[in-house]
Amino acid sequence: MSTRVIRTAAALRPAGEWEQAIPLPAWSPVEEAAPIRRPPERQRQVYRAPAPAPRRRRRKRRLAGVLLRLAVLALCGWALLRVLSEAKGALAAGVHRAEALFSIAAGWGVDAPEDAGVLKVEPVLQNPALPNGCEAASLAALLRYAGVEADAVELAMEWIPRQEFTCSGPDRLGPDPNEAYAGDPTSASGGWYCFAGPVVEGANRYLEATGSPLRAEDLTGAGFAELEKRLAKGQPVAVWFTQDYEDPRRNENFTWTLPSGERYVPYGNLHCLVLAGVEGGDCLLADPLSGSTRVDKDAFERIYTAMGSRALAVG
Repeated sequence: MSTRVIRTAAALRPAGEWEQAIPLPAWSPVEEAAPIRRPPERQRQVYRAPAPAPRRRRRKRRLAGVLLRLAVLALCGWALLRVLSEAKGALAAGVHRAEALFSIAAGWGVDAPEDAGVLKVEPVLQNPALPNGCEAASLAALLRYAGVEADAVELAMEWIPRQEFTCSGPDRLGPDPNEAYAGDPTSASGGWYCFAGPVVEGANRYLEATGSPLRAEDLTGAGFAELEKRLAKGQPVAVWFTQDYEDPRRNENFTWTLPSGERYVPYGNLHCLVLAGVEGGDCLLADPLSGSTRVDKDAFERIYTAMGSRALAVG
């Protein structure tokens, strides 16, 4: 086999004894090398736009988008109205507290308005729709004062617990007024009354259903001083009183048997109204029968106590 000697730059120098030519194998010419394989050219892909959807399909898509936007707007509007409703109640409560501060300031010798200590409660009249629905009318007045829209008839018929009379032989059966309203408040002869417990129950159910943070509180047993504290906080109070502003009396002509078996003799002149303030020696009232009235403070305290010191507030 023939060999070819390649001399490097070092070989051009005088060679020593230790240097010698390095034989290398002969290489085949470049022309005889295997051809370089190159990958075939990739075919250029041409983007083709999808065929346009039919006109009817495009209309359906646009309509669906519009409906979705309307649903989102409706949901946002509902949430905004709920927030505003709660804010309205909080604002009203703040105004009432400010009025109460004026009342307190009057005792410190600071100038205060003439009606200091008096809350401007608009009476809700019970007639003609509720001839025996003074409890619902008084509750509606408290709720409206607190910034909550309320209808007295709706409160009486749908929210405050009530029970009709039934007969079992010679006995007339009816509810305990501490548990439910007795009879029909829209009837002039078939409706009687209930005490604070059922009204508070109905009020709280209504407030919860409307999303209000306010709640009604049973104040039964509270003395007159406690009622004055409520007024100072900006909270009018519904109290159980008498229709003629006289001492309470019983009606022996219409009695019924309670679920406990006890014979119940109802009040003949019971009434529920709103205590809106104390001014001088008078108590200012929002009466569902006669509107805005006033009564001597001592007489009010005497009748209120004789009726069992029953009251409620919303706050």
